[in-house]
Amino acid sequence: MKKIIRHILKISAIVLASVIILFFLLIFAGRGINAARFTIKDGVQERIFVTLGGIEQVIHVRGRNTSNPVIIWLHGGPGWSDAYELAPWQYKMENDYTFIRWDQRGSGRSYHRSPGAPLSLDILISDVDALVDYAKARFGQSVYIIGDSWGSQLGITYASKHPEKIAGYVGIAQPINSAESDRIAIVTAYERALAAGNKSDAEQMRTVYERIKDKSYADIDISADNEDFILIQHLPAKYLAPRYESQGAGIFFSPWFGLHETKELLTVFLVNNRLFSDRNITLFYEIDSFVPPESLEVPVAFIMGSEDYICNTALVADYYGRVIAPSKNMFIVDGAGHSPYRLKPDVFVEKLRQALNLLAE
Repeated sequence: MKKIIRHILKISAIVLASVIILFFLLIFAGRGINAARFTIKDGVQERIFVTLGGIEQVIHVRGRNTSNPVIIWLHGGPGWSDAYELAPWQYKMENDYTFIRWDQRGSGRSYHRSPGAPLSLDILISDVDALVDYAKARFGQSVYIIGDSWGSQLGITYASKHPEKIAGYVGIAQPINSAESDRIAIVTAYERALAAGNKSDAEQMRTVYERIKDKSYADIDISADNEDFILIQHLPAKYLAPRYESQGAGIFFSPWFGLHETKELLTVFLVNNRLFSDRNITLFYEIDSFVPPESLEVPVAFIMGSEDYICNTALVADYYGRVIAPSKNMFIVDGAGHSPYRLKPDVFVEKLRQALNLLAE
């Protein structure tokens, strides 16, 4: 019997090791294929450190013709770089635009380069300004700012302060009122849970929301409140799908997802979420208190998923109706949630091209 058990265990270990090896072989093969697929032979393709605000910060620059207009992409978060997502849709536009993706201070490789760097909205706005100056000096072309979620709060703030430096602004998943977005999401999820006959889920959402509705994320007591905040983010998700869009395959098969990105992912989700929260605490306060400008001196456009309940699409539509700008346009990606470029990349690219063409008129 012992021999049989040892034999079974040995076979099981071999099978498990084979599966693990096969898994990593598939990942490395996929990454190699994507690295070759998205290689730019002419133009520019680089990841470099530049000095912004007195510290070295990383930028990812890609484009097939350096005479094209420049897009500076401001990632969401705060504190979470999306540089590993360079390929899935962006490559479709790299014939016509030079993209600069920046790991904001406190995020990604910029954070690991200078983990103790001071962090605030004003400092980040100054960093964006330095990056715009860098792009204009290096490429000598028009610069467009595109912000995604938190990045669109940063982007629209910059556009209101320095309209003379950019050709236009595009907000994706544009924040308007964080507290009201959360309220609408909970009310909608509560009603859908009741309609589905899931009274226990509905009651749990109502109870947790009542406990934390007057608290901001920046005021979390990690020992008392964090579980409630996690619950109120994830419990409604099954009633508000696609509230989040999966990044799984994009992460594993991205040639830009390296050791720094792996460390970041493990830190945020598995090891020490509090470290992530603490280092971005000043920016969470900015999210809580954010009020978008009522007028802008640059052309603007907004691209929203029809099912975005994080930065509520109805609130953006209301803001779009009243904001004053030289020109303005709004585009909806039907069926998409907070990250329309993940769920429907082809539709997103179509909308983004339309938005940029209108900004250039």
